[in-house]
Amino acid sequence: MKDCMRSEIMEISILLLHMNRIGMPGRSSMEDFNDINELRLLPVGSPAATPILSRVTHVYTDLDGTLLAPGGRLLTTHSGKPSSMLAQALTALKVAGVEVILVTGRNRIQATEILRLLDLNSFIGEMGTVLQIGFGADAEISYALGHWSEVVLCEGLAPGEIPDDLTPYEVISKSGAIDRLFEAFPNKLEHHRPYGDSREVTQMLRGSVDMATAKALLSQEILPLELLDNGIIHPKVHTLVGVDEIHAYHLVPRGTSKSSAVAADIARRKLEPEQTLAIGDAVSDVLMGEHTGSLVVVQNALKNQSVISAISARRIESDNLTKASDPLMSSRQDQVADCFQSWSELKRPTFSTKNETADGWVEFARALLLAKELG
Repeated sequence: MKDCMRSEIMEISILLLHMNRIGMPGRSSMEDFNDINELRLLPVGSPAATPILSRVTHVYTDLDGTLLAPGGRLLTTHSGKPSSMLAQALTALKVAGVEVILVTGRNRIQATEILRLLDLNSFIGEMGTVLQIGFGADAEISYALGHWSEVVLCEGLAPGEIPDDLTPYEVISKSGAIDRLFEAFPNKLEHHRPYGDSREVTQMLRGSVDMATAKALLSQEILPLELLDNGIIHPKVHTLVGVDEIHAYHLVPRGTSKSSAVAADIARRKLEPEQTLAIGDAVSDVLMGEHTGSLVVVQNALKNQSVISAISARRIESDNLTKASDPLMSSRQDQVADCFQSWSELKRPTFSTKNETADGWVEFARALLLAKELG
């Protein structure tokens, strides 16, 4: 049985190797470093990643802008060409015993159908506020409401208790907080329709706002709320004025996030950090890496300055890395090897793909599968 599984994994890995624009493993050079803002991220396919990836058993992945190609597509490359590579990659990971957990801003109805189509078992939805394991009547569903447990949400009820006739989503609507955000950012913020419909906890918005100003404004609300940035989007229709870069935002109960939900799930599963990995394209995805053993960002994430800042804040400086990077201008081969070694010694390393969205995810999956085979 093991030989059969290994053969299937290798067969799919070979197919993935033929994907355009993905480099061969082990051929890393100084040009492989992602030098954006001196982040010096190493490619996920570098030798430094192999021993780290070989230990991973659970992958927490963002969906839109990461796992899926633009437009939320499964069977295309990033550029829109028909491709089954992503489906092949997911199949190979399942055969290899790696569990993929979706962590998305999408609502439960959407996430459930995607879970079913991808043959996965669990997801964290609505930016960390909804957890579902399984399907249908057997599904286990739970909600996270963060600091709401400390506040009386309705007169006559206990702290954190919600009236039977209201969902957390409706509690936020009735609070007036969204109207006050719209007033503070005229023509720069709107509902993210139709994707904000059928939600149970969080409100979904889109636009471009100063996050510090939004945080200060929400701190004055009686209802504990927080605005989370879920990355750059490209809606075909909107009413925003003078906004060049549109972000998806989620208005959530304060104290909830993808990050806190991933932490709770890791604890529930009793996993060691080295067994876990997060992959994504937004600030909220980088923050998931606070609790996983390692983090991978797809290439399109590095077009977002807020993501770059989050990665910079995450970086752990070490004497080893400094010593390895000082002499990079001479004796290239030895210096690259030294730098790889020091990266292997880093806590919670961050890697990047060379490709965007689905192409980058396939690149990551290939590296993980090969690491498992080599390990």
